[in-house]
Amino acid sequence: MVRLAGPQDLVASLPSMLGFVPEDSFVVVAMHRHGGRSRVGGMARVDLVPRAEPHERAEVDRVLVAAVRQRLEPAAPDSLVVVVVADTDPDGEPPHRALVAALRESFDEIGVPVTGAVWAARVAEGAPWACYDDCGCTGTVSDPTGTLAAAETAAAGRVTYGSRSEAEAVLAPDPAANSPRRRELVDDAHEAALTDRELSGVTAARRDLEAVRHAVAEVGRGVVLAEEEIARLAVALCDPRVRDVCLGFAAGHDDAVDPAHAEQLWTLLARAVPAPEVAEPATLLAFATLDHGGGAALTTALVRAMDADPGHQLSRLLGSIVAAGIDPATVREMIAGAAAESAARLVA
Repeated sequence: MVRLAGPQDLVASLPSMLGFVPEDSFVVVAMHRHGGRSRVGGMARVDLVPRAEPHERAEVDRVLVAAVRQRLEPAAPDSLVVVVVADTDPDGEPPHRALVAALRESFDEIGVPVTGAVWAARVAEGAPWACYDDCGCTGTVSDPTGTLAAAETAAAGRVTYGSRSEAEAVLAPDPAANSPRRRELVDDAHEAALTDRELSGVTAARRDLEAVRHAVAEVGRGVVLAEEEIARLAVALCDPRVRDVCLGFAAGHDDAVDPAHAEQLWTLLARAVPAPEVAEPATLLAFATLDHGGGAALTTALVRAMDADPGHQLSRLLGSIVAAGIDPATVREMIAGAAAESAARLVA
């Protein structure tokens, strides 16, 4: 749970909360009440469009607000807090005031108030910040490395990247991922799996699961997977029975699997598998990172999955869980139940 002492602390905590240092960003934080206290839930961050023509500004703001609302409304927040990060001189008042007003108006329609809105020039110690409200509060940003959020991030073993592009580079597709050769191998694996599943039924799923377990162990030993094995694993994870058992790997629900090695395999496959099949390992990676704190790795993996397969239900479910700010321990229990049910069906 992230606790915030004031605007300067809120701005300084953004890198730890997002997983990277935001620039030219419109960040909206969903707050959820629990008892008499509020805690941070999901977050939405979109790029600002600072050079829009005056006659286009209202439409640009509308599009940005619509994107934020689409992201956060399903989580049913109790209130919102806004941070605009823009390295410009506010000239007496914070910039992008119309954007903040448009957000307030949009969420007022569904009864969700904006309880705080702040501008900061940069997310760096000593950078100026100012409040959008009538109070006219101003100040300087705290040291981002000295916040409670930073301490919690470090304790969880999460990495905070210097920029969004740096975070995205970690899961950038390998050059071979979208090659004709990789696509052909995956298509051939689909055909072989279809025949195997028709002839062998649940036995085929058991073999696929064992192939995934074997690959986890191989990756843990530093073995480089062959292209054919990558293709077979991509198709194996497309079987929901296999994938759902693999969900439990991150939380240690399979004695034959090292959770850290499983996360290594999901990372490898998220870079090596073409779309749309990459949605499966990317979502498994997102679940694995959620288990130890999430951050930019979780967001990047989810985006990879959703871009590869816009109709992918599991990645959208996880996106809703993250947006709702559900405690990771609760998510682990949900995963454990789903993984156990799937494992029982394969044994029966």
